[in-house]
Amino acid sequence: MFARISFPFLSFFSISIIAVFLPGCSARIQVLPEPVVEQTVLRSGPVCPGSWFCSQGRPGSLNFKGILNNKTGEKPLFIEYYMSSFEESFPIGISIKLDQTWHNLRKTSTDFGDTVRVVSIVPPELTDKVLNAKEIQFSFSSRDNTTTVHLSSSNSDQLKSLLKDLKEKLDSQAKLTITNH
Repeated sequence: MFARISFPFLSFFSISIIAVFLPGCSARIQVLPEPVVEQTVLRSGPVCPGSWFCSQGRPGSLNFKGILNNKTGEKPLFIEYYMSSFEESFPIGISIKLDQTWHNLRKTSTDFGDTVRVVSIVPPELTDKVLNAKEIQFSFSSRDNTTTVHLSSSNSDQLKSLLKDLKEKLDSQAKLTITNH
């Protein structure tokens, strides 16, 4: 009733495939080199002064970043500021005013894309000052101008809370032990 069609090359092809890949299915132990984990990065949620809608990386948002350097055990903190790529000329830096004292933060990197991200290091002695400040202002400078934002009490409290939580999580991170067996 039905005609059977034979494909002799197909059976040869199937056997060839099995013969080639069968040795790969042996029980030998494979050695796969893994990259060394050099750092662990933690990021806080964002604060968007003067905005109802806030998300990570949104122009005008601020957040903190902490890094555990697995080689040295150092745990530096950074502040990241995002702005529209069309908003400003070349970024120069970030400053933060705590109560009546301005602190210029050393810029560590600038990333250009849909948004511009300016990253500055927060010195360890400054974190306690941020947590205890009654009034916080944030300032961003470019080659053309300087923009200063006075954080509302709710934004200040949110910024302090994010910094405190990130610092606690970063401090609880242990240096990873990488062993070769």
